[in-house]
Amino acid sequence: MSAGYHPSGQAGEGKRVEPVPDPRPRYAPPPMPRFSLRAALLRLVTAAFFASLVGASCGQRALGIMPGVINAPSNLSLRKAILSFGTSRVCAEVQKRSLPLKLRDDDPVIGRFFPGTCFAQDLANGDLHVQFSGGGYIWTNLTQRMSFDAGGAIDYDTDFQMDGSTMYVYFRPKSTGSAPFTIKLIEQPQAAAASVSIFGGGGNVANNVGTQILKGEIAKGFTVIRAANGDVEFGMGVVEKGRHPPAPFRGTDNMLANEMIEVHQGQRDFVGPLEVPSGGKLDIKVAIDGAPACDVLLVPRYIGEAWLQTYVTQAVTTAPPNPPLLDDSVFSGAVWHRTLSLPGGLYYLVLDNTATAGRTAPTTYARDDRAVLVKLAVSADD
Repeated sequence: MSAGYHPSGQAGEGKRVEPVPDPRPRYAPPPMPRFSLRAALLRLVTAAFFASLVGASCGQRALGIMPGVINAPSNLSLRKAILSFGTSRVCAEVQKRSLPLKLRDDDPVIGRFFPGTCFAQDLANGDLHVQFSGGGYIWTNLTQRMSFDAGGAIDYDTDFQMDGSTMYVYFRPKSTGSAPFTIKLIEQPQAAAASVSIFGGGGNVANNVGTQILKGEIAKGFTVIRAANGDVEFGMGVVEKGRHPPAPFRGTDNMLANEMIEVHQGQRDFVGPLEVPSGGKLDIKVAIDGAPACDVLLVPRYIGEAWLQTYVTQAVTTAPPNPPLLDDSVFSGAVWHRTLSLPGGLYYLVLDNTATAGRTAPTTYARDDRAVLVKLAVSADD
């Protein structure tokens, strides 16, 4: 049967029947919207970056799909808009850790600054303004242990780059305000006083030394390296994309500390706070040189901070106010390694070279400070 003929034959067999027009309106698709690559990219990256801030690795991996586009200089304003979502987390992250203090970049750590208060604000020009205050300690030949209170303000030029799915977040200092520095304790005030007559400068010699060390570290800025699985590294200054901060140990994920530290005779160092996730483990590696032994103690944050207060206010060192969770000794010539299952929370790892805590006491020699050089790596695992 040919198309166009009535199939029943009742309308006249062999006669052509004209098709009846369909009264329904024909569908017309809506006009396609104008496509903006920048707007689409902003939506995708913002969602991905926000997801990565709250721990979703899929968001950061999405950024890694197009690192060339993300890293392009023309997209700097876009990256700054994305980073503004993390402003509220900056202070929380800063207050989780101490700032290691050094005389020079390649020198070991000789003290720490512990941020107590922090305020962060995005500025109209895209910079990040941070105000801080806290306290800490430094060891110098001039003063031996010197403790201090300090504060200040700094504006950071923030940016990030993608290396595959690994994010490098940069905080480059643009301007630094005055940093008030107040000495609380000088362990050897006679030596500091004697230096006044040698170098001049009145009673501000120790003050100037401490201020220069602290401002020198703050002026470096810092880099946060976040892997797609959530592991984070923290490096002072600018760590170039694809590289890692200088560290004595390699091949460990989710590093909380990876440092070379000088602990002089009769001194100790409070490494932390160290955050352990709920149901997690703390992995610690220590190797020493320069002295026969060093003690390693681990205490919860509330004990560590009470003990730290006596260390920065009293010249004579004291025992911990409560028994530590770990009290062990490291001896020169071998790597000491422990993995501890701990309740979630914050802890301090104390490296002790005194006779008032730990299992060993430093051997004393007349006019000879046998400092222990500690290579330390601490990581936390879920």
